[in-house]
Order: sequence, then structure tokens, then C-alpha cells
Amino acid sequence: MKYGIGYFIWILLVPGAATTVHQSGVARVDEPQPASVRISHDILAENEPLSLILFDILRGTGVHGGFVEMTGCSDWPKGHLEVKQGTTLREAMAAVVAANPNYQWDLEDDVVNLMPRDGVPLLRTRIAKFQMDATDSEIRIVLQDLLRLPEVREREAALGLQQGPGQGPGLGVGDIHPVPRQPVPVHINLRNLSLQDAFNKIVQASPKAVWIYHQTECNGAKTYTVEVVSDY
Repeated sequence: MKYGIGYFIWILLVPGAATTVHQSGVARVDEPQPASVRISHDILAENEPLSLILFDILRGTGVHGGFVEMTGCSDWPKGHLEVKQGTTLREAMAAVVAANPNYQWDLEDDVVNLMPRDGVPLLRTRIAKFQMDATDSEIRIVLQDLLRLPEVREREAALGLQQGPGQGPGLGVGDIHPVPRQPVPVHINLRNLSLQDAFNKIVQASPKAVWIYHQTECNGAKTYTVEVVSDY
């Protein structure tokens, strides 16, 4: 999804209600569904970080993403993919998980999620309520505030997790050559959903972005980071 500069974006999730993202108030019914969007370039990746493969698939599609990697001290998840221009997003993601059977993908709220089949306990944490006013250029700040919620902190402690510094392969890609533009005001109002669903909702406030959850278990310590990559 791409949002016009100068419009106000409203994200709302309540039980039994539809989620809406308002731009100009006019629905664009001519746009293909995200899974049917076709990739505009060939992809040949051999033993590449899965995060970079996901960025390459989503590049130019306008579709948002979410990625989870669980590692030891240094074993970053890597994969293989070979697809041709014109391949649909659904076909490309199916090829990714076929080549990397420990992973699965799904489409949640028009956000492509690629994550281990075993799931991530912290991402199942229920968020009762989260509200924040920011801009679409401050999504990293929004996510960090979300992670400070008491229910997230309590779940961290129960799982023996700590938030940690550090970045994995591909993180920070969006900061290399940012395109100057006017930030768009964002009001986020989320209720009664999982932490993973909250990530998906929040990342859609940016014109193009992928959230990345990285969890490491090394030398007895369990840490995690959450980052946002844009302009990939």
C-alpha cells in the first residue's frame, strides 16, 4: 500500500470491527490482491540471508512484510531462491518455504509474514490497548514504545528474554539512501490483538516497510531485537 503525502493515516483494530486505513476516502478496487502482485525482476539467490531474499521479493510490489529469525551465536538463517520476472508474490513465497522447510509464510492484513514453523512465543503476547500519535517516518519509535507495554515486559520475563542491541544482516538497509519527503501524521489505535498483529498494523503506516524480529540464544543468554527496514 502506498500513501499519498499530506493525507492523514488512521489505523484502528477493535473486536468485531474492520481495520481501515484512510487516505483520500476513495477505495482503489483496481489494485490486485497482494498475493497476486507480480514481481518485476528476476531473483537468483544462493545461500543468502532469508531477510534479504524477502526484501528482494517485496521490492517494487508495494507490499509490506514481517520476518522472524531465531539464531544461536552466529548461525543466521540463509536460503535459496530462483524466480523469474512476472512470478506472483504467492508463487515466490511458496518457493521460499519449499526451499527452506523450517519456515512458513502467510498473509496477515495484507502483510507478508515469513517465520519459523515452530512460532515465536513472545509474538503471541496479547496487547489490550495501544495508542500513539507519530509520523510515518517514526515507525521505529512506535514499535519501541509498543515493546515497553507492561504485558510485553511481563511476557519477556516469563520467557527469560531481554531486549538486546545489535543488528543482523540486511537491517538498516532503508537508511542508506533515504528519499527526502514530508512525513505523514499517523494516529495508531490498536486493541485486543497479538504482538505480531500489532507489528503488522503499525508497519502499514509506512509507505514501504518490513518489520524484523531477531531472537538469539547464545552462551545462556536469550535476547531479541525488533527493527524496521524501509526503502529496500
